Amino acid sequence: MPTSDPRALDFALSGLDVRALARRSALPAVLAIAAVTAVVLLQSHVHVLADSIRRVLDLDPSWALAALVLECLSLAGYVALLWLVAGRAAPTIGARESAQITFAGAAATRLLPTAGAGGLALALWALRQAGLRPRAATRTLLAFLVVLYSVFLAAIVLAGTVLSLGLVANHGPRELSAVAAIGAAFGILACLAIGSRRREEPDADASGELQRRGYRGRISASARLLGDAVGDALGLLRTGDARLAGAIAYWMLDAAVLWAMLHAFGSAPALPVVVLAYFVGQVANTLPLPGSVSGGIGGVLIAFGVSSGVALPAVLAYRTVAVWLPTPAAIAAVPALRATIARWRRDTRAPERPRSITESMPGRDPVGNLAPVVVGVH
Repeated sequence: MPTSDPRALDFALSGLDVRALARRSALPAVLAIAAVTAVVLLQSHVHVLADSIRRVLDLDPSWALAALVLECLSLAGYVALLWLVAGRAAPTIGARESAQITFAGAAATRLLPTAGAGGLALALWALRQAGLRPRAATRTLLAFLVVLYSVFLAAIVLAGTVLSLGLVANHGPRELSAVAAIGAAFGILACLAIGSRRREEPDADASGELQRRGYRGRISASARLLGDAVGDALGLLRTGDARLAGAIAYWMLDAAVLWAMLHAFGSAPALPVVVLAYFVGQVANTLPLPGSVSGGIGGVLIAFGVSSGVALPAVLAYRTVAVWLPTPAAIAAVPALRATIARWRRDTRAPERPRSITESMPGRDPVGNLAPVVVGVH
């Protein structure tokens, strides 16, 4: 028998990338464990899921029509807010372009269902194509998200406080309501603190000093950018523009679809319960797992005493409307947005230089600092 060559064995082992093998095998292993866990946990509830699907198919058309109208109005609110924020930074972005970015982003989100990462990436790319520099585009998108998710966090604070204090009769755990409210309040306060700190510190980012400090410099630069975006969002609130209501319309009307579906399959619980279930359930969208939002919303509803026979079909019906209603518009928006960007590129005229949100606001000087006289919050 031939003997093994130690040098050949050492060479083979040195070429073996253990970390690469671990990375490649990690995802299949996680998916396998998740599949086994799902089978074990759901095997006794298959009939409940099948019954939920059957009840969704038998939904009253009047409730389905109401849900469609509410979802359309919700999407219109998102478009209006994007029009306000993006249009101030890049005047070439109007209502039509904002709608194209919104629905094309919905198409991208279907391909990358991780807290809307696909849609955000497409929105950032569209802002860059509109003429904004990378930092200005990122800052504009962050300001939009700050305004949008301030409503998200405020709704959790309000609903969680009402339920944890027992101001509305419910059968759910008050601890869950309190933890959700405290967590959301902390998020709001953290953003306000970052924004106020940014206004107090000198702007050292322009000179590149922060980038030269390495990892800490990048973190500090990111905090400054977020602080700028928070300041821009507060400035937008001071304008009192009617399109700011789009942030409220987007979240509340989408939650109203869930409320309508709960009525369609039985009776909806107290309104704060629906609000808390909707918004806390949406947090599960950060998990890159199919059905995470449905599971999160359904789990909170069941925890607050809604029967699974009502909660599951209502959530399935809500997600059917929320996911599939924008799909035709999303498919049509992709080539429309490409045509719009091509038009921007073909435009040989000398357009007005795209401005940052800060430059376009009253009460700020051309370099983005607060002017001596600042109008108070209305």
